[in-house]
Amino acid sequence: MKVKNILLSILYFSSSAIAVENIEAEASAQASVEIKITQEEVNDSAAHNFPVMSELAGSKLEKQRNDYLSKKNRSLGNDVKGNYVGWGESAISVSPNSIDFAQKRIMAFEKAFVDAKADFVRMKKQKVATTITRDLFQDDRDHNEVEIKDGSIIGLAKKLRALAEAAIDEKLVEYGVDPSTIENSDINKKRQLMENSINKEVTVIAVQNISGIRIIATFEDVSGVGVLIKASPKYRAMAQAIASKKLVGYPSKGDPKNSIKNQLNDRLNDKDYFIQHGLRIMTDDSGNRVLVSFGQWAPKITKHDSSMKINTAIKAAKGIAYDQALSYITMFVNTTLALENKTKLSDSETINALSRTDGTNEEQESSSVGAMLEKFVKETSRVTIEGVSQVHSWAINHPETGHPLVGTVLMWSPTTQEYARAYDKKRPINKKDNKKKQNKGSSQKNYKMYKSMDFGDDF
Repeated sequence: MKVKNILLSILYFSSSAIAVENIEAEASAQASVEIKITQEEVNDSAAHNFPVMSELAGSKLEKQRNDYLSKKNRSLGNDVKGNYVGWGESAISVSPNSIDFAQKRIMAFEKAFVDAKADFVRMKKQKVATTITRDLFQDDRDHNEVEIKDGSIIGLAKKLRALAEAAIDEKLVEYGVDPSTIENSDINKKRQLMENSINKEVTVIAVQNISGIRIIATFEDVSGVGVLIKASPKYRAMAQAIASKKLVGYPSKGDPKNSIKNQLNDRLNDKDYFIQHGLRIMTDDSGNRVLVSFGQWAPKITKHDSSMKINTAIKAAKGIAYDQALSYITMFVNTTLALENKTKLSDSETINALSRTDGTNEEQESSSVGAMLEKFVKETSRVTIEGVSQVHSWAINHPETGHPLVGTVLMWSPTTQEYARAYDKKRPINKKDNKKKQNKGSSQKNYKMYKSMDFGDDF
């Protein structure tokens, strides 16, 4: 009997254990079904659906820019002295492995520089519109309050639409328009004419301020290029003096330094020049301000090309680099000449295009604004700079990708200008240094970030 009871007990507990195991297995199976997540759900989750901001190409350039400005105790925008620091950025449109990469990076710099100047013009338009609003309508609010509440240019348009006809007639007379000549004395036509006149005035004043803009620093990696610019009344006055050919003896606060050539040799090796773009203003051994311009180009060649093709491409690239460096100096001056002629500027299609607004949208693409300004300057004024000299030429391979690069550094100063005038000599158009033999290094995979060298007058 005892044996039978023991056997029954064993059988009972065995059955119970099996039942528990079955229940746990079923529960486990049900749980597995309930927590299963599809790939679509993973892709739609917040953690995976958005880009990581720190990994975006532009954010790296902006971080380096912000670190640089922080060290200089500066910030983007205007300061109390009337100086403006701005930023432009452009992606390099091809892979670092592309044969077009080296040329595309140079083009990216040009676009970033143009965009930075265009953003300055848009900012200046807002400031000028705010000032005109205060002057025309006795608006005593703080400038920032006017901009926030009215949107400056749009707010100005709204105020004009609210003016009575007598007030509009008075304002039109101030802008040189006879209101009696307006067909049927239509109030709406008068308002539109008044708005157009003020928009044009705002644009002309804003555009005139871009003369003397120069580059502070450039930043780049294999994905893009960023450019810091500075607009200063001091440099605008300098550009005006150069354009009028009266800069000999132009006063400089800088103490005399070493010659420009020696300053460059002390600060830069050939491998450092590829990151230097555009125009800088330095002080020479006489204490005069000097325009120093860095131009570069990239021949599209590989080590598999023939010697003749390589040599021909390098020679052509050196010519392009020289012309590019010269263009930065002439554009610095031509911009001033073109924009100081207020009558010609006011009548230009460029100003008409930049002045148009529908009353709701006052933003235009930086690239289109910049392109219009560049075209106007090139078509309107051409000046020959006397006494430009070549102080250095270089040839290297890009340190990250191996692409061949060649460059030229030009300078203009009161001394070289006076020398050129005194002896009535012209710059040899095709003067070039002997070609330097280049190593054709292989590409590297770990790409770095680069920043241009600082010079004494940068801030």
